[in-house]
Amino acid sequence: MISFFRRIFSSKLGLFLTFCFIGLIALAFATADVSSSGTFGGVTGSGTAATVGDSKLTTAELSQSVNNAFRSEQRENTGLDLKTYINGGGFDDVLERLINSFAIADFGNKYGMAAGKRLVDGEIANIGAFQGADGQFSEENFRRALQQQGINETQLRDDFTRNLLADQLLTTAGFGAAVPQQLVMPYASLLLESRDGQIATVPSVAFIENIKPAKAAVEAFYAKNASRYTIPERRTIRYALFDKSRFNDKIKPTEKEIAGYYNLNKSRYSASETRNLKQVIVPTEAAAKALADKVKGGMSLEEAAQSVGLSAAEVGSISKDDFANNASQAVANAAFSAASGAIAGPAQSALGWHIVKVEGIKQIPARTLAQVRTEIVNELTRSKIEEAMAELTVRLEDEFADGATLGDIAKAEELKVESTPALLANGQNPNDRNYKPIPEMQRILPIAFAVEEDSDPQIVEIIPGQQYAAVDVSEITESAPPPLAEIEKLVTRDYMLDQGSKKAKVVADKIVKAVSGGASLSKAIADAGVKLPSPERIRSTRADLARRSQQGQVPPPISLMFSMAEGTAKSLAAPRDQGWFVVVLDKLNRGDASKREDLLAATKSQFKQVLGNEYTAQFIDAMKADIGVKRNDDALTALKNQLLGGN
Repeated sequence: MISFFRRIFSSKLGLFLTFCFIGLIALAFATADVSSSGTFGGVTGSGTAATVGDSKLTTAELSQSVNNAFRSEQRENTGLDLKTYINGGGFDDVLERLINSFAIADFGNKYGMAAGKRLVDGEIANIGAFQGADGQFSEENFRRALQQQGINETQLRDDFTRNLLADQLLTTAGFGAAVPQQLVMPYASLLLESRDGQIATVPSVAFIENIKPAKAAVEAFYAKNASRYTIPERRTIRYALFDKSRFNDKIKPTEKEIAGYYNLNKSRYSASETRNLKQVIVPTEAAAKALADKVKGGMSLEEAAQSVGLSAAEVGSISKDDFANNASQAVANAAFSAASGAIAGPAQSALGWHIVKVEGIKQIPARTLAQVRTEIVNELTRSKIEEAMAELTVRLEDEFADGATLGDIAKAEELKVESTPALLANGQNPNDRNYKPIPEMQRILPIAFAVEEDSDPQIVEIIPGQQYAAVDVSEITESAPPPLAEIEKLVTRDYMLDQGSKKAKVVADKIVKAVSGGASLSKAIADAGVKLPSPERIRSTRADLARRSQQGQVPPPISLMFSMAEGTAKSLAAPRDQGWFVVVLDKLNRGDASKREDLLAATKSQFKQVLGNEYTAQFIDAMKADIGVKRNDDALTALKNQLLGGN
């Protein structure tokens, strides 16, 4: 249903969809993957692409954003190249997103809105690429990610500031959109509409002659349709895997380090006590004493709490220091001086007066260095190996930046260099369907397809803190069709289908003309002079059409049937010159949703979303008009041409 209404309002909703809370950095991290930078057009200048209020969008920022967005799309569609992406509107979409982002931020600043440093810090800390193995923000990962992406912290913070301002301004823009019932009724009724029709197939193979076509004709067809056979860009990747196991036999803590660690953490190994506690907190000391008296008189703590409308809370097993931090030192002193099973208190904290029951006491004896030596050795070894791995990766990155090759590093570090065949961005080998990349390629490929051919080798994190790969792209095979000789049989077959399709169209048009003149579809097929399959009767509803459309499973002839007038016939080309369809709409059965409250409510909900999006889009346009937007058409044209040339 959503897709159905999106199609209805595509022209308007498209205005909203051009805005996405994505700027320079958000585009780079949209896939939760930080990849190395590299612009295809080689744009390194900082000319102005557009002036938005008091801000300037540079050509360098726009170029990087276009490339990042393209790479993200290419991961989903490996056949996509930069030229197709730009000519298909990708460049303009990214430009519009960035202008919208800048405009919203300038509008917010103009009218006194702000996104504070702590709020921005929180957003940055939540990015997975910036987190360490413990799930916490890692300064080292943060700096490395920024360096790999070729950006600085100021750029990152500016981007998040813009996005946070957008959240504040746009959240309520489309809230509470009102939808009149008179608008909902006809569209809800559309979903109940059904159509009866017939579909006939005129296959190209029915018109193919069993004669080998002339070589010149095949060559001409191939030259005209080369894009059909184009193989997307492929890259040959050299890599060397290494992990922390390389340090297992090399790193051992010394006796001095072991003793020092023990002395530094003596509190962990000294005798300790934990208590299992349950408590009730009341507002006054008098109420606490009264509650304690009830327990001493024979009531359980739970019963006494319930008698005054409260409940006893489980504290669980806790140390004295932790309980003091949670409550107060006075409460902890009382609870840890009482015997097991006894009631402690009243004692006061910032929350009120506590009555605490000691459910149980667990004594943990002190442990000597000899007793915890193995534990300390393991902890120190783990820590030292993690430190050694971090130092190694940083050192290798520095050496690559200074001109070292993958072979140099592999020799010095005793690493084994492997090489892949020329792979697509999804890891497939177009020359070997049975080829399966190693699992680590899932992390390596996005990096390998983001760098330029002459870029330095990269260090790729496979498993955070545990496994890495040194990666180099040894060869880039540009997107191009293969030589005709390699696919001559395929091209010959396609040429013959193309010729058959042209003849099939003549027959299909003849059938359409006959049906439009009053003949039945069956008679028109019989009179066509060619043996064709019998027509298929079809009955479908718009609701079914919308559902199948969401799944991407709507046959083109059925889509056509829902755009035709009753009693008409039309022809439609089948994909890849397979033939032609003749579609006849026999009957249109209109729907009536006046008694379908469920459908009316669902349709109204969809309209609220669409209208809310429209209000948001209009608000964005109003903000741009308020602060002013000026595009530098000459710079934009030059940048687009440079990106196209770089592909």
